[in-house]
Amino acid sequence: MLAYVQIVSVPSADTPGACLMLHFDNRRYLFGRIAEGTQRTMVQRKVSLAKIRDIFLSGAIDWQATGGLLGVFLTLADLKAASAADLEQVNAKLRSRGKQDTKSVPAQLNIHGGKNLVHMLATARRFILRKALPVHPRELRHDPRSDESKAEPDYEDENIRVWSIPVSVTPLKPSASEPHSPKKRKLGPASDAEAEPEQDLAEEEADQRIREAVVKDMFCSKWNLDTLREMKLKDVQLPAKIFIRNDQGHIEPYDGPDPSSSSCPDINVLVRLPWPAAKIERLPPTSPAQRSMCYIVKCHPRRGKFNVEAATKLGVVKTDFKRLTMGQSVPGADGTIVTPDMVMGAQIDGRGFAILDIPFPDLIDPLLQRHEWSNPEIMKGIDTMYWILSDDITVSNDDRVQQFMKTHASIKHIILGSAMCPNVPGLESPTSQLIKMNGIDPQRFPLPVFDTKPRSDLDKELELIAEVGRPGLQYQLAPRATFITDGVVPVMDTKRPIWELMTYAPQALERASAARNAIAAPSFLTEVEKSQHDLPSPETEIVPLGTGSAMPSKYRNVSATLIRVPGWGSYILDCGENTLGQLRRCFGYEGADEVLKDLRAIYISHLHADHHLGTVSVIARWRQLSLPADRKLAIIATPKYQDFVREVQSVQHLSGERLLHVTLRSTSGRPMPGTLTKTSFPDGVDPEALGLPRIEACFVNHCYEATAVVLTFPDTGLKIAYSGDCRPSATFAELGRGAHLLLHECTFEDELGGDALAKKHSTLSEALDVGRQMRARRILLTHFSQRYPKLPVINEAALGTEEEKESRDVDVLFAFDMMRLKLGEFKQAKAFLPALRELLQEGEKQEEEDEE
Repeated sequence: MLAYVQIVSVPSADTPGACLMLHFDNRRYLFGRIAEGTQRTMVQRKVSLAKIRDIFLSGAIDWQATGGLLGVFLTLADLKAASAADLEQVNAKLRSRGKQDTKSVPAQLNIHGGKNLVHMLATARRFILRKALPVHPRELRHDPRSDESKAEPDYEDENIRVWSIPVSVTPLKPSASEPHSPKKRKLGPASDAEAEPEQDLAEEEADQRIREAVVKDMFCSKWNLDTLREMKLKDVQLPAKIFIRNDQGHIEPYDGPDPSSSSCPDINVLVRLPWPAAKIERLPPTSPAQRSMCYIVKCHPRRGKFNVEAATKLGVVKTDFKRLTMGQSVPGADGTIVTPDMVMGAQIDGRGFAILDIPFPDLIDPLLQRHEWSNPEIMKGIDTMYWILSDDITVSNDDRVQQFMKTHASIKHIILGSAMCPNVPGLESPTSQLIKMNGIDPQRFPLPVFDTKPRSDLDKELELIAEVGRPGLQYQLAPRATFITDGVVPVMDTKRPIWELMTYAPQALERASAARNAIAAPSFLTEVEKSQHDLPSPETEIVPLGTGSAMPSKYRNVSATLIRVPGWGSYILDCGENTLGQLRRCFGYEGADEVLKDLRAIYISHLHADHHLGTVSVIARWRQLSLPADRKLAIIATPKYQDFVREVQSVQHLSGERLLHVTLRSTSGRPMPGTLTKTSFPDGVDPEALGLPRIEACFVNHCYEATAVVLTFPDTGLKIAYSGDCRPSATFAELGRGAHLLLHECTFEDELGGDALAKKHSTLSEALDVGRQMRARRILLTHFSQRYPKLPVINEAALGTEEEKESRDVDVLFAFDMMRLKLGEFKQAKAFLPALRELLQEGEKQEEEDEE
C-alpha cells in the first residue's frame, strides 16, 4: 500500500500554522496545527478532505493551533451529507431494478490532542451541530509513558502506530490506574470563581465528563431539527422556538407574549426544543495549558518477500502459497511441515516520522529531554523529524536545538517555523487575481504584501541534515522510503499574472485606460464634487477582507469587512476565519498591527461560523500590541456570542478585562425578526465616554439572534448600515434611513430567488431594493456564493426611478477581497467596472479550460 506524508501548509500570513497529511489508500490523517486558513489552503492545493478520519493536533490547545478545526468539521459534514445523498440516488435505482441497497460505510472523525481539547470543542456548542459527522475527541491529559521502560504506542489502527508525547514545564501526572468516583456537578450555570490551582482529581474528572457530554450532544445526539412537541405555553423554557397553528391549520411562528410574561395566554403551542448541548449555559472552569503535544508515527512492519523458488523446492503446492504468506504452516514434500519462516524473507520494519511542536521557548528543554528520543525500540525506523516552531523560536539562535539535530544526524530535519519560512503567497489563485485587478485599477486594488526572504536563515553546518519545509514536499514511507520533490509548490511567479492579463485580456486593459482618462477629465471631477459635496467623511476607507459565503474558497474568503473612519478608528464588521491573515496580506505584518492599534470594535451579525471564526485571533493579536492600559476593544454581538468569547478565554489569553462586551438584546425576551434590539453596556460604563459611534440594531430573518446594525458617527453624521446575512428587512431599511454607506449581502442572483427564500438570504435586486427604501447614497454588495468571481448585471429598476436615483446620488459597487475603497471614490471605482467585467469574463474562460 502506498503511504506518504506530505506538507500541506507552512507558516505564512495565509496559513499561520503548519499542517501535514499522512496518506494511505484507504484513509488519510492530518497532523500538526489546524490553524485558520488550513481549509482554504487545502482547496488551493487540491487536497481532498473526504478520506480524513483522524486529526492529531500538535502544540498547545489554543486558537492558534485549532482555529481552522471547526471549519474543517463543517466541510467534512457537508461532504458526508452530499455522499449520503448521492448514495440514496444510487440505491433508488437499485431498488427499481429489484436489487439490494449498497450500504454506506460509517464515518466518524477522531480528534487527538492535549489538555483543553474537549473544552475548546464544547465552546462551539451554540453554533456547531453536525449529526452527519460524529466527532470523537481523544484528549490526552496524562503522560502515557511516565514509566520510561514502556515502549508501546498509545494509539494504533490498521495503518499506523502513534506515540503521543505530551510536554510540559512541570511533569504531567501519570495515567490513572485506580478508578475514581467523581463528584457530581450540575450541568447548569457554573460559578464565576476560577478553578483552584490544584484541583481535586475526582472533581477534575467530573468536570471533564460534563464537557464530554456536551461534545457528544453536539455531534452524536438523536435530536431532530424538524421535531415539534405540543405543550402549554406557560411550560415552555426559552430559548426554544415556539410555533402555533393559525385558523387555516398552518404552522407559523408565535409572536405573542413570552411564557414568563404575566400576560401569557393559556394556549397550546408547538415547540422546537434546542439541541441538548445548547442548554448548557456555562462550562466548568479551566485555564490555558502551557503544554505541547508531539508525536512519533510509524507504519506497521510488513512481511518479507515470499520466496517462490524455496517453496517449490520444499514441495509446497501453489494453492498453499497464500496460507504461508498469512503466517500458516502447510504440508510439503514427503509429509514435512513447511513453516512461514522457511519461505519468507525477513520482516520489513515500518518507516515513520516525528513531529516536534514547540509553541513556547520554555518547552525546549522538556521536549528535548524526553526519553522517547533515546529509546531505540521507539525510534527505530524514524527517518524524518518535522519541527513546528512558533514566531519567537528559530533554529539558528538556539544551541540546544542545533545540538539535538546533530545528535540525530541520521534523521532528516524539516523546519516549519514562521521565522524561517518566507512569507510568500500560499494562495496563488486570489493573489493572481488581485495582481491582475491592480493592473486594471491600482488605486482600489493595491498589490498584496509578501516577502521571499525569511527572517532567519538555516546555518550552513546544518544544511546536510536539515532544510526549511516547502508545501507539497512528500516523504514516502512505503513501499520504499524516499523523498519526493515533484509535487513541491514553487514560489509564485508574481510576474505571470501581468503576462496573462496582457495576453488574454487586452480589451480589459483598453477599457481600464479609457476609465483612467475619463476620471481625470476636469468635467468628471467637477461633476463628482458637485454631486457629493454633502457626503460626510469621504476619506472613510472600506476594505472587504472576505466577500464569500458559507466556506472559504480559492477566490473569496469568508465574511469580514474593515471600515477605517478618520478620527474614529477602525471597525471590523463580521470577522470570518483568517481575517487576521487577510489583514496581514493586505497591509503587511507591521501595517496590520497599525490597523489593529486603531481598532475600536468588532461587530458580529450572527453565530454562523463563516462570520466569526476569525475573531479570537484578531483579539489575541490586539492584546499583544503596545496600547494604552485603558484602551478597550468593543465586541458588539448578541448574548450567545458574548458567552462564546468568554468561554474561549478559558483556553486562550485574551485580556478579558480589556474587552468591552456591548450586547444586543431583545426587548421582549425573544429575538423576533423585525424588532429593534436594546444595546446594553457593562455596568458602570458610560457609553458617551467610550468614543464609539451610536450603535443601533434590529433582528433580521436569517437565524436565531441574527442582527443588522447601523453605526452613526456624531460629529460628521456619517451613517453606515451593515446587513450581515438576512432576507430583506423593512425595519433595517427604516433604521438606516439616509445611510451614506450600505453594505448588504447579495448571496444569490435574481434567477435564484427560490434558493434565497429557502436559505434566508437576499438576491441582488432585493439588496438594491433595501438600499432604495433606505435611500442609501453608496451601496457595496458582498457575501457572494462561492464560485469563480464575476460581476452580475444590475437591475436598475430595483434602485428606483431615474428621478429617485438622481435625487439621492446613488452608486453601487461589488466587493472583492482585499480591495481598498474610499467612500468618496465610488464614482471613480464605478468607471472601472467595464474593465473588471471584461477581465473576469476572460478569467472564467481560462478557469474552465484549466479544469477540462
